[in-house]
Amino acid sequence: MKKGIIFDVDGVIVDVSLSYHYAIKHTAEYFLKREVDIEDVRRIKFLRGINNDWLATLEVIKEFGKEESMEDIIKVFNEFYHSLRDREVLMLDKEFFESLRALGYPLGIVTGRPKSDLLYLFERHGLTPYFDAVVDEDTIPQEDLRKPHPYALHLCVETLELDSGVYVGDSLADWQMLKDYRKLYAKPFEYVHVGHRIKPVGVKVAEPDNLLVALQEVLQTL
Repeated sequence: MKKGIIFDVDGVIVDVSLSYHYAIKHTAEYFLKREVDIEDVRRIKFLRGINNDWLATLEVIKEFGKEESMEDIIKVFNEFYHSLRDREVLMLDKEFFESLRALGYPLGIVTGRPKSDLLYLFERHGLTPYFDAVVDEDTIPQEDLRKPHPYALHLCVETLELDSGVYVGDSLADWQMLKDYRKLYAKPFEYVHVGHRIKPVGVKVAEPDNLLVALQEVLQTL
């Protein structure tokens, strides 16, 4: 039986608390003409399970009583994000992925990041060679089938030709995607949650320093 591991990127492989989160904050402030507390940004994004940061920005703007077009939000957001992205720090380094590869596990990515942003991150940190399949925001033409729709996970699973595996995420949207995947597709898949901002009930939670052990424990049950 071929088992593999598929990762989210933001909040799992890389800490985006000083990049994407602040891009949401600064973009919302640009349109609202007022200051927005960063913890309000995180509360709205995580408690409402919003996967896409452009949509999270729109939700923050709505929270304070305004509406803006997504086209305008994306343009301003991208400018802020590109000025902040070098603040990102790896949570899982190359040695971590080398250890998984040495154990023989195929590795994949399912993320809501645009392809250009993902390539910039992976090339900057030398992560590209470790992944056998990548499904990003631009992989699937139909917007309604992109993450967090379970088809995104299904596409990665089938590309890797897995019989079973684990998805590693950090949000309610990730956990919901995995639950929806189980409803639609037959292959057994487990979920491991990284981080402390949100802890879904009834799932295995790990931190980066014990994730390797946690993944091996879960994979042994499949």
